[in-house]
Amino acid sequence: MLKKLFVLPLCVMCVLVVYAQKQVEISGVVKSEDGVLLDWVNIAVKGQPGGSITNEKGAFSIDVKSEFPVELVFSRLGYQVKNILLDSDAALRNLVVIMSSKRESIESVDVKAKRRSDQNFTAIDSRLSANLPDASGGSVEALVKTQMGVSSNNELSSQYRVRGGNFDENLVYVNDIEVYRPFLVRAGQQEGLSFVNPELVSDIQFSAGGFDARYGDKMSSVLDIKYKRPTAFAGSASASLLGGNVHLEGASSAGKFTHVTGLRYKTNQYLLGSSDVSGDYKPSFFDMQTYLSYRMNEKWRVGFLGNVSRNKYDFIPVDRETSFGTINEVKVLKIYFEGQEEDEFLTGFGAVSLDFSPNNDHNYKFLLSGYRTSEDERYDILGQYWLQELEDEETEPSEADKIASGIGVGSYLEHARNYLFGAITNIAFRGAHRLDANRIEWEVKYQYERFSDIINEWEMRDSADFNIPLDTDRLDMVYSYNSDHAIASNRFTAFVQSDRHATWGRNDVDIALGVRANYWDFNDELLISPRFGLTVKPEWEKDYRFKFSAGVYYQSPFYKEYRTRPDSQHNLQDGINDQIKAQQSIHFVSGFDHYFMRGDRPFKFSTELYYKKMKNLIPYQVDNVRIRYSALNNAVGYAAGIDLKVNGEFVKGVESWATLSLMRTEEDLEDDSYVDKSTGQVIYPGNIPRPSDQRLNFSLMFQDYFRNNPSFKVNLNFLYGTGLPFGPPHSERYLATNRMPAYRRVDIGFSKEMTGSELNKTSGALKNLWIGLEIFNLFDINNTISYFWVTDVNNRQYAVPNYLTGRRLNLKVLTRF
Repeated sequence: MLKKLFVLPLCVMCVLVVYAQKQVEISGVVKSEDGVLLDWVNIAVKGQPGGSITNEKGAFSIDVKSEFPVELVFSRLGYQVKNILLDSDAALRNLVVIMSSKRESIESVDVKAKRRSDQNFTAIDSRLSANLPDASGGSVEALVKTQMGVSSNNELSSQYRVRGGNFDENLVYVNDIEVYRPFLVRAGQQEGLSFVNPELVSDIQFSAGGFDARYGDKMSSVLDIKYKRPTAFAGSASASLLGGNVHLEGASSAGKFTHVTGLRYKTNQYLLGSSDVSGDYKPSFFDMQTYLSYRMNEKWRVGFLGNVSRNKYDFIPVDRETSFGTINEVKVLKIYFEGQEEDEFLTGFGAVSLDFSPNNDHNYKFLLSGYRTSEDERYDILGQYWLQELEDEETEPSEADKIASGIGVGSYLEHARNYLFGAITNIAFRGAHRLDANRIEWEVKYQYERFSDIINEWEMRDSADFNIPLDTDRLDMVYSYNSDHAIASNRFTAFVQSDRHATWGRNDVDIALGVRANYWDFNDELLISPRFGLTVKPEWEKDYRFKFSAGVYYQSPFYKEYRTRPDSQHNLQDGINDQIKAQQSIHFVSGFDHYFMRGDRPFKFSTELYYKKMKNLIPYQVDNVRIRYSALNNAVGYAAGIDLKVNGEFVKGVESWATLSLMRTEEDLEDDSYVDKSTGQVIYPGNIPRPSDQRLNFSLMFQDYFRNNPSFKVNLNFLYGTGLPFGPPHSERYLATNRMPAYRRVDIGFSKEMTGSELNKTSGALKNLWIGLEIFNLFDINNTISYFWVTDVNNRQYAVPNYLTGRRLNLKVLTRF
């Protein structure tokens, strides 16, 4: 027995010694054909479990525990799988692996978590916007709408909501400079082009929450965009029924000077022809952007980013007919119009940057930027309406037998003369330093903002020869708003951000710690925002990455938030609340990413669980894309939910993805109450849904191509979102508990490459030439964006849906050279 007890541990020791002798560490770097270091490349031993992954410098190491020769498999989304057979001598050398991009790629989107301290960002390839079937004209925001936590219910607008926030809670940066959109836009058809030109973009990062201190003071999301610094001459041109784009880029022979310039024109006249309001639509949207860069020497670089945009919307309505109700109770609203609308939004943006890099470990950047907007909104529209109810004659189901009985008649007159001028100027100085495994970033910034507006808008309603609201002594409007303001203020902001990469045992750990400060002299408020992020990549056989972030996010009021609504019950001097405070949201975000292979195709599954606790909220109401704030910090609230996403090569060689989001957001107004007329009891509504409470969202972006003919491709974009809350116009917030119908939309695009890389041939100077056919709203679903309220002869109110666009075909031509 003692002999057996001695022999057993001896055998175990021998096995361990032999095992250790055969364990060899293989290391190296992975690059693209252009010499770019590739992060997040999966490395595995063929036929063996486990593996490794490259870091942000393309470096990797992997322990081999099998007999030589061994075969390593390198895989990454958007690149061809590479197999390398190594003998024992080759395994001891530092390997340099070159991976080739996939030739059959359909402008693939490499949606991955970039190796950085803040792992709450998703990288998006802007090239897909050229092939994405999108009614807004191929915008970057159309890609953002398909990401985790993002929702939208308006194909005419580039605006989106993120995890219970509204449109104004999203940050957008271009080359480290925050950009803005026009302020008076009230409907998607007026909005025109978004700021970002996808043909000028080199890198896009998006975060749905939990972002670090280097980003500014908003409560929901960040879209961080970098424009190109090209190395050679290139360009593109496209044209469709929605407009056209052209861009040119290039560099000097020595590479010191680079330029990229784009011109865009858009018109949604064709799309608006499918709406239920017929008339003479004349929308035209134009913008020009340029980014210039000049490297004076190895240490100094100067850059200029400029943009001029003109959005003009002219509309003469003629009539409208809308059917609504249930199968057993169908109603029809008919309106005949007189008058017209003329809107113009002219904006300009310019920024100068000066970079100084004394060495590879230190960088300093000076930024000076200015934004100007001049916005005019003018309309006088008279509508005379008839509300009818369709009834079956003798219960016959035939539509021809139905007769109409009038239940309401009236007219309304809408008037507006609104003018706004806004100017925002920024001066910033920032630095970045690398100290061993630490990266330190900081910035100090001064912002001067000035707004002057003249608002004069009102609506008169006349129903059955009685003005609404009825008053025998005077003529009242159902709605009116008059203001004349000129406000100037100063903001001072600063941040310090520390990113550290470390190892914990055999696990990779990234830690982000930062703090942000904001002072605004308008309300004499100082805000301090600490933020923290942690990412752990464990050394497991299966590839997982865990992440957690928390932080305080303030949203200091900006123009619209401190202006009272015309229906406000609070008497604020001059319609301005100079005691307004910043809204606050505390984020808790946790989740994980799982990278895996199915066959020889890479996939990624991601999930994030979040909770946002909010206070000092400024309640608001939404009509189409216009947000009206109460200018009072009289609400607290929360948002909680879970987001899931799977992306990968469902079809070999191209990226597709699907996302599912479950979310709930509510708020409790401190001073809302009413008296029950039957009991006399005071009722406190408590928590009510916020206007952005869209409980379930699903999106699918799918790409495919003919296996034997990759020059013929198909892109599918599907969006589904449950209904948003709504209530009567100009009413108290607690009445907005009804729900719109769900938003359902399918867009599909077919494209054929006539000449270019997919056909292994070129035609003159053209890299490729594509012809495409897009079908918007494939199933011709009537999606509701807002409601028009009418009153019948019994003083009952009806919410008549305002529908978005119907099915439309779009032809498109795109060439690159």
